[in-house]
Amino acid sequence: MSRRASPLVPLAVSAFALLAAAFPASAQEVGRVTGVVRAADTQRPLAGAQVYIQGTRIGSLTGNDGRYLIVNVPAGTHDLRVTLIGYTQGAMSVTGRAGQTATADFLMKETAVSLEGIVVTGTAAQVRAREVGNALAAVSSRELANIPVTNPENILGGRIPGLTVLQGNGQPGAGTTVRIRSQTTVSSTTDPLIYVDGIRIFHETVGTQGGARLGLSPLQDIAAEDIERIEVIKGASAATLYGTEAAGGVIQIFTKRGMSGAPIWSAELTGGFNNQPPMKIGNDPWDLFTKCAGEMYGIGMTTATYGQEIKFVDTTCPESGRWFKNGPVQRYSLSVRGGSTGMGYYVSANYSDEDGTLPTQRARLGGLRANLDFAPTENVKIQLNSALAMRALSFVEDGNSLRGFLLNVGRGYSGNYLGKPEDCVGVPAGVTCFANERIWLDAHNTTRSDRFTTGLTVTHDASEALTNRLSIGWDFDQINNRRMQDWGAVLTALGNLGNAINYHTKLSIDYAGSWIRPIRSDLNSTFSWGGQIFRDQHRRTSYYTYDFAGPGVPTLESGSRWDPPTDYNLTQTNAGFFLQEMLGYKDRAFLTLGLRVDGNSAFGENFGLQQYPKASLSYVLSDHAFWPKWFETMKLRGAYGFSGKAPGAFAKLRTWSPVSDDGTPGFTPRDVGNPDVGPERTREIEFGFDASMGQGRLGVEATYYNAKTSDALVGVSQPGSMGGWGTRTENVGELTADGVELQLNAALYRTNFLEWRVRSNLAFSRNEAQDLNCQDLDGLPENGRESCQIVAVANGAYIRVGRPVPEYWGYKILNPDEHAAPIRSDSLLPIGPVMPTRLLGFSTSLSIGKRITLEALLEHQGGHYLPNYTGYQDERRGVWYPCYEIQKVMAAVKAGGSASLLDPYTAIERARCATNITGAGSSANPAGHDSNYWIDKADFWKLRSISLSLELPEKWVQRYADRATLILAGRNLLKWTDFQGTDPEIEDYQDRAGAGSGAGAYGRREYYSLPPARSFLATLRVTF
Repeated sequence: MSRRASPLVPLAVSAFALLAAAFPASAQEVGRVTGVVRAADTQRPLAGAQVYIQGTRIGSLTGNDGRYLIVNVPAGTHDLRVTLIGYTQGAMSVTGRAGQTATADFLMKETAVSLEGIVVTGTAAQVRAREVGNALAAVSSRELANIPVTNPENILGGRIPGLTVLQGNGQPGAGTTVRIRSQTTVSSTTDPLIYVDGIRIFHETVGTQGGARLGLSPLQDIAAEDIERIEVIKGASAATLYGTEAAGGVIQIFTKRGMSGAPIWSAELTGGFNNQPPMKIGNDPWDLFTKCAGEMYGIGMTTATYGQEIKFVDTTCPESGRWFKNGPVQRYSLSVRGGSTGMGYYVSANYSDEDGTLPTQRARLGGLRANLDFAPTENVKIQLNSALAMRALSFVEDGNSLRGFLLNVGRGYSGNYLGKPEDCVGVPAGVTCFANERIWLDAHNTTRSDRFTTGLTVTHDASEALTNRLSIGWDFDQINNRRMQDWGAVLTALGNLGNAINYHTKLSIDYAGSWIRPIRSDLNSTFSWGGQIFRDQHRRTSYYTYDFAGPGVPTLESGSRWDPPTDYNLTQTNAGFFLQEMLGYKDRAFLTLGLRVDGNSAFGENFGLQQYPKASLSYVLSDHAFWPKWFETMKLRGAYGFSGKAPGAFAKLRTWSPVSDDGTPGFTPRDVGNPDVGPERTREIEFGFDASMGQGRLGVEATYYNAKTSDALVGVSQPGSMGGWGTRTENVGELTADGVELQLNAALYRTNFLEWRVRSNLAFSRNEAQDLNCQDLDGLPENGRESCQIVAVANGAYIRVGRPVPEYWGYKILNPDEHAAPIRSDSLLPIGPVMPTRLLGFSTSLSIGKRITLEALLEHQGGHYLPNYTGYQDERRGVWYPCYEIQKVMAAVKAGGSASLLDPYTAIERARCATNITGAGSSANPAGHDSNYWIDKADFWKLRSISLSLELPEKWVQRYADRATLILAGRNLLKWTDFQGTDPEIEDYQDRAGAGSGAGAYGRREYYSLPPARSFLATLRVTF
């Protein structure tokens, strides 16, 4: 049974917020410093800049008007500093006097590449960007101020070179697929690790129950308005210190914190709607029958009606003539941040309610966050972070599901439910009557998700040279998936009920220490050490009951029949320690050497520990006197490192499956187990440069990487001498990957009145399987019958030696563009990669005056393929409109017409639109139906978002607030693609990963899944 949060929780947090906001300044106040931070070139106020007194914890953040206030400034002269990502560091001297307020204004000079910014992710301690030898990728809250984002998934897509975000499903609340760089595993999840404020959370995408057939992402539990910045490390060379499980990269999210100063309240109110764009496939007038007014028709495929138009109507079609409607969206958030000397707080709450474009689609999300900073002494700082995220989701059946919306509506006259006489009153004779709404409204798919994450971090500065940090975190996630058909449902008259609950908990303990010391005047050393323990517990329970005695609210007991309940439970522990030394020469050259040693409870009993070394070099060439002044920054960098992926929790164990025969218990062999199994080991080399020129107007970041995974985990078939128990997991595979990433930042035009900025991200990647311990079954490697084909790679996708990982293979039409009969290959041939190999993100920002800003994001993904199973399944039923014309011609030819009638049509058109209903295609019968012919290029361009923000005049709002901004925005507005299905991004999630964890098959397919809707939103943001 799902558990609902107590109503006392939000009341308690609200009370805490009010108490925190009311904290008075210390009675020991000596003086104050105030001022405004502006951009030097445009004079625009800069929000979110950190202003602090060097060597102390006294400081503040600038508000939206660029103003700051620092209280409790001791008497005397101090070094005042200001930092902000994208700007050079500012500094000036200020004198504090008892009872007086000093003024210090800053003009910040913009820079496309900042070397003084603080970096945390992938390092043993806080370091400056100039000291890091691997590629850095970050997005700050300042970049998100005027764009329509609600969670990190929206933020990352198109903004980080080499990071792919695929929208797997268009229903509200559906998660995305996030992948960093090329795939370097053949059996493990590719999801990157996720940290929130230094605490690792459960990071895998999890499937919903039953017919919704979509995934839920943990990134959806983090509200965008709470985020201060996101840092991403992309591969093993930067992820060494994270050890086993980090080969897929790391996403580190930092939420907002308080600093000393008066409370700053922020509120947002958003309203708008979701709208499903027309499913324009060729010249289809009915948009895959989602435009349902009046008569429609398909082409007969049976002997009795072969080639004829089969007319039908749907009497449950809405009055609008279209199944889709506009779904209202509303979102609210409130936060407060502030503090006094030695204490800072940030408290927020958010709630959103979003309807989809079909009935029963709804996503309600709410969250509470409280971040508290406390400094009991000058050298001890305590951070407490707590967050509660709740989701209540309702879905229509989707994808390859009997009650799926598109699987029924989109199949026209070949749907699953013919109307009853009472549904068909007035339908003319000879017209088939359908009542599709009866089916998909019968299904009730709901998900309730509750996540609580808390972390305590204690930092102790024993001296200026010696620091220690200890973090303890706990992440709990419960996902309750429920699927039900009422008593009296169309396809299951007696009804059924299924319920599955996933529990995930992660306990983490993380310690790191650093000792900084000068070796000589031009050489400094930073020695770091530390260790981590992560303990994961996963449990899944489920039951299924059916055949109720009558109507009512069903329970487990009310069903007359049950399937055996399931209870899946596992615990996995990873522990390790690291050592690292960084040498800095003249503050321009930095050499880092490190070693991580890991143990994991999934490692085989005979395996032992795993070592992951690292090395990196950073050299700031532009610090030399000979470097030209117009070329402000040039940093060369290179990194070398290892990371890994742990085997499955049971890979080392010999396991058994229980069986029962007439109540007599027993068991059968399941897995052999491998006591020598260890982690996959990924080595990565990367090098590149960061440069800026033209007074910060142009920035370039370029990276080349090369990765190699050895000891890849592969299921190996066992000989009969081992009992013939199928496969066992062994470290026998080898994969390689490489790629190029480029980011350009430019201020094309910049004056006090007009500012135009652009950012372009470009990434190319490729990978290849080098070794899979293959044994050819028949001595003919060209036919693909190796024993090591990975069974989990589905939907026509395989992993094969010498080919991309994973890749679609299939029988191909060898003369696709000829106006001739199709010629089919005799064996499976490579078609193309499953995942994109080419990424481009282009964003632009145009500011007019001090009040108007226009932003847009355009994204391209390409180089990959996707099976169009919607087209394949509809064609073979005679309901794929792009095939109607040629199918009529084929029927005429079969009836005795001249074969020349087919001359206008290409071989691939004839193969795809086959009317031969006797079976699948073959080399002798290439005109038969075959899904291989429907694997299409999935390249696309999408206008992800566009927004217009207007800062309201002060005189309009000064009575109520300090500042107010109105933002008009749209998401998923336009799409350009040659893919012939509904959308090149979507997939039936259960085809890829099943209903459990995010690991599983790597093959994707578009199979009657709803594409993403467009969103039109208006937001009022107020600061007071």
